[in-house]
Amino acid sequence: MAAQQAQPFRWHYDDLDDKNFHVHGGALLNLILLISVSVLLSSTLLCLLVRWAYRHSRRTAETGSVSMAPAAGLEPQIIGSFPVHLHRASGTGEEPQCSICLSSVMEGDKMKVLPSCGHGFHVECIDEW
Repeated sequence: MAAQQAQPFRWHYDDLDDKNFHVHGGALLNLILLISVSVLLSSTLLCLLVRWAYRHSRRTAETGSVSMAPAAGLEPQIIGSFPVHLHRASGTGEEPQCSICLSSVMEGDKMKVLPSCGHGFHVECIDEW
C-alpha cells in the first residue's frame, strides 16, 4: 500500500477519446492577441498625437506665433492719469516691494497706484514698463 501512495497520480489525456483537453495553436493565439493589443495601443497614441497637434496648431494660428511678442503698452495719457502718492511707512514694520524693480519702497518714494486694484509701483518703473 505504501508503494502505491508514493507514486503521484497522473492523468493520461492521450488515452481519452475527448480531444477538448488538447489546445492546438496556443502560440499562434498568443501572437494574434499580442499584435491586436499593439495595434490598439499604437492607434490610441497616434490619435492623441494628432489631437494635440491640431490643438497646438489652432492655438498658434489664433495668437499668431508661439512666442510672446512684446506688448505695445498703454498710451502715455492713460499712464499719466494714474494717481501719484508719497509712500508712508505702515505700522506693521513690513516694507512693501515694487513688483517691477523688486526693490523696497522707502518712506517718501513717489508711487503710482493702479485705480482698479490699488497696487503701487515706483513712478519711474511703471512709466518705463
